[in-house]
Amino acid sequence: MKPYSLLNNVIFLDIETTGIDPYSDRIIEIGAIKIKGGKVTEFSTLVNPKRQVPLNILDLCKDLSLEEIKQARPIEAIMKEFLIFIEDLPLICHNASFERSFLKISNEFLDSMELAAILYPELSEFNLQYLIKKFLPNSREESHRGLSDSKDTLEVLNYMLSSFYIENGYALPMSILELEKWNWYKYLTSLKTEEVNYFINDKWKNNTKPKTQLNLSFALKDYEKLFKSQDIWQRRGSSYTERPQQIEASKYMRQGLQQGNITIMEAPTGLGKSLAYILPASIYTYLNRDSGEDKVIISTNTKGLQSQLVEKDIPNLLDTLNLSDEVNYTLIKGKVNYFCIDRFMEIEYPKDMDALLGYTYIRRYIREKGLGDIEHINYGIKKVFNLEDLIPESNCDSDLCDVNTCRFKEECFYAGKVRELKEAQLVVVNHSLLLKWPYKAILPIKNIVIDEAHNLSKEAYDAFENDLVSENLITYLDEIYNKEAKKGYLLYLLKKSNIKTLPIEDIERNLQICFKTINRVGDSLERYIRRFNISTEYNVKEQLIIDDYQHREICFSLKELRENINTLNLYLEKAVTVLKDISSLEGDKRLKMLAEKIEGINGYISLIEDMVEQKKKDYCYYFEVDKNLRWWKISSIPLDVSSIFYDKVLSEIKSCAFISATLATDRGYGRFRNTLGIDIAKSQNKKIVEVQPIKPVFNYSKRSAIYAPDILCGEASENFVNKMKEFVLALIKEIEGNILILFTSKKRLNSFRKEAAGELNALGVRLIESKRDIQKLKSRDHRYVFIGSKGFFEGVDIPGDAMNTVILDKMPNINSREPFFKALIENELSKGKSYWQAYENINFPIVSIDLKQIYGRLIRTEYDYGALFILDKFNNQESKNTTVKKVERLIYGVPIIRSNLTSTLKDLRIRTLRWKIMNLFKILGEVKEELKLEVRELQKGNTFESAISIEKFINDYLKQEYEKRKLFWDINIKINNAFKVEINKEEIGLGANKEKVSKYFKDIMRQ
Repeated sequence: MKPYSLLNNVIFLDIETTGIDPYSDRIIEIGAIKIKGGKVTEFSTLVNPKRQVPLNILDLCKDLSLEEIKQARPIEAIMKEFLIFIEDLPLICHNASFERSFLKISNEFLDSMELAAILYPELSEFNLQYLIKKFLPNSREESHRGLSDSKDTLEVLNYMLSSFYIENGYALPMSILELEKWNWYKYLTSLKTEEVNYFINDKWKNNTKPKTQLNLSFALKDYEKLFKSQDIWQRRGSSYTERPQQIEASKYMRQGLQQGNITIMEAPTGLGKSLAYILPASIYTYLNRDSGEDKVIISTNTKGLQSQLVEKDIPNLLDTLNLSDEVNYTLIKGKVNYFCIDRFMEIEYPKDMDALLGYTYIRRYIREKGLGDIEHINYGIKKVFNLEDLIPESNCDSDLCDVNTCRFKEECFYAGKVRELKEAQLVVVNHSLLLKWPYKAILPIKNIVIDEAHNLSKEAYDAFENDLVSENLITYLDEIYNKEAKKGYLLYLLKKSNIKTLPIEDIERNLQICFKTINRVGDSLERYIRRFNISTEYNVKEQLIIDDYQHREICFSLKELRENINTLNLYLEKAVTVLKDISSLEGDKRLKMLAEKIEGINGYISLIEDMVEQKKKDYCYYFEVDKNLRWWKISSIPLDVSSIFYDKVLSEIKSCAFISATLATDRGYGRFRNTLGIDIAKSQNKKIVEVQPIKPVFNYSKRSAIYAPDILCGEASENFVNKMKEFVLALIKEIEGNILILFTSKKRLNSFRKEAAGELNALGVRLIESKRDIQKLKSRDHRYVFIGSKGFFEGVDIPGDAMNTVILDKMPNINSREPFFKALIENELSKGKSYWQAYENINFPIVSIDLKQIYGRLIRTEYDYGALFILDKFNNQESKNTTVKKVERLIYGVPIIRSNLTSTLKDLRIRTLRWKIMNLFKILGEVKEELKLEVRELQKGNTFESAISIEKFINDYLKQEYEKRKLFWDINIKINNAFKVEINKEEIGLGANKEKVSKYFKDIMRQ
């Protein structure tokens, strides 16, 4: 059936390619649908790219084989007939810049993704698959084939336009009517009402069912007893398993709230810790809603967990407990994360069409859709509309935004979030915001739950760091006054007041002096790098030591910068003093903003003074230079944040709970407690409850192993990456499933990719590294190797045995040359410790938490099993006092095997079989009674054929049970009709040695 289009005299076009680089990649398919004079014709052809097609591309393109591509004609033989087909008609493509970059033809391109963003700015994504599911009545999966994707684009456009017109009363909003020069404008204004209605009828039918009201009666004050009530948790059809560890953790959370404790607790993976603190927090706020201290702040480190809490965990729990109408919750961010209508309205209306589209997108987002969260804007759309410059001009100013006096406060998204903050009982934030907490006047910090607390120390150091970046300083000064660019608060006020007595010439002269001095600081840093032959492979980061002759020129240029900025600021302060006396400027927001900017300059002056005087002790002072010498940075970090954290967070709390899956080190919670000033709280009579790390939910020691094969020759070896590649290739041939490889160095990651990609591809293994591809590790259709750096040490959640191997390139030790760590070590040395004692004190808490997080990627459910390989600096077991020995004691008693490659792989083979059989016995135990009933029915036949069918039925039944648990039913393990296990010994590598197999089974049963 030929498609019908709302638009006429256009072509819908899609191409598939070997990659995204138009200079090195090639087209492999072209598909197009021509709508001309109401007549529909199609064009579809494969293209031989005359180069290798990556496996990932073949996987992406549905039903496309390499043989078909090889048999296709080259692009040179196709382009002539393609150009004849498209004539001079406009081409509609989804993300048209991609097709334009490959085809390089003169036809007009219209971007359906750009259109979708303008019509529906509120959407979180704009890829074709998302729009298919959003708009089409019978959604399907995008096939990534030329012709079918062209049809999908056409159909999405039909429904998208129809929906838009109906939602807007068959009229275009004024913001879009102003886009007369936009290439989509003539198509939007030529649609006919009867055609629009044709497409949307089915889509707008209301098939929603009324929500069933449930009347439940249970005692909320019983808290932990609720976990034991299966009826509560299963009443909506979801599965539920009672977990004693979850109940134990929840008890401590409740006691902390009720008794005003500071609770520190390690709650392992699989416990369900989110529910363990949401339940007591929700009930506590409900039962104490009249006390004035009922609110609970929940702080997390990652955006992913924040979203999970506010979009899933909290609403689901409140719904389950019938508290949805009783307990309010919200997610709040810092002001700069929200748009400001007032600032946006003051932006000059763009004349250029590209700039106008970005302006229109934001205008519709904040003014017509009533939205304001900048983080919700899709990253790709920020690029398409070049919003990087527009957003900073229209976001809330963190210091100057006053909700109470704002003329747009009733419409303002941020003002609405503040109102929610006042009314909410549960408030979700991130660690960074908690550490600064600008909302004390609205919501004083009383009860806090800090999840992902293992990241809090690092966040505290980051939050209390004071820095100056050259690029930011230049932008900061431009925002005050830039005559050439005709912008800046002072320039606006000067024009508005028309006053002649301001020291403008002095300000202009000193601004130019400051800009030159900023460059001179950069020059002194560059000369330092050149003089001492410092590598610029990475950014240069070093401690600034004022007594070091090598840093003398740098310090001199910084002192000069301090003096010049100070002089500039004196003239700016004089100008503000004069402006404040002008009646026409009274209440002008820009005057207030200018005054605040000048106060900010004083902060920069103070930092530079700290850097060149270094009178504050226990601070790290360092400089950083971009590897391409584009910018420089100076910074000071306190080496002890305990008192700062206590003053800002703990001093006025009623209760606080620190919880994480990885929190304890070799000294229990001692290091964590000392770093964050919890000991200070104890001295102020706060009750500190240190919960003994809760017993793991999963049996790590019996279901996993750590291998340290003696295959690499150390970090200094030139052969490290090559040997690592050889190991990975050998491992792939021995194991099943996908592999997660984590690198402590991006340089080594890039080298491994370059070295291994070709050979992995030849083996049919797909090498992936994008965040959006992580879920491919769950796939059994193909083999995947995911490579990631430190950003993937946590947060990768792949349940089941599709991925049961994690490789770490080396121990994630700190870099002792990094200025901050170097300063911490020197601080320890000043206390009389040896260098290695000092290094160990700083390194161990970090490396142990990192390793426990990495290990957590492996076991995600009670059925998971697998191996962690640590390839370097973990096979040394000579000293009992090494980091390695101490780490071993923290990783749940998991066996650590150090051996050569042959013995390592043999041991892994045996253990993998053991883990599989453990799962088999576990699942058999769970389904045995139900399975027996099914088998008895089949046994009534009592014939040879029924015996065979029984065996097949048992194995098919178990296969389904395995799939429910995200496990693979191994064809080498079968259950006969007597429920006895049969194993293909040759396939698993045990040979025909009955004695060995018998002994092995005895070992299994003993465990």
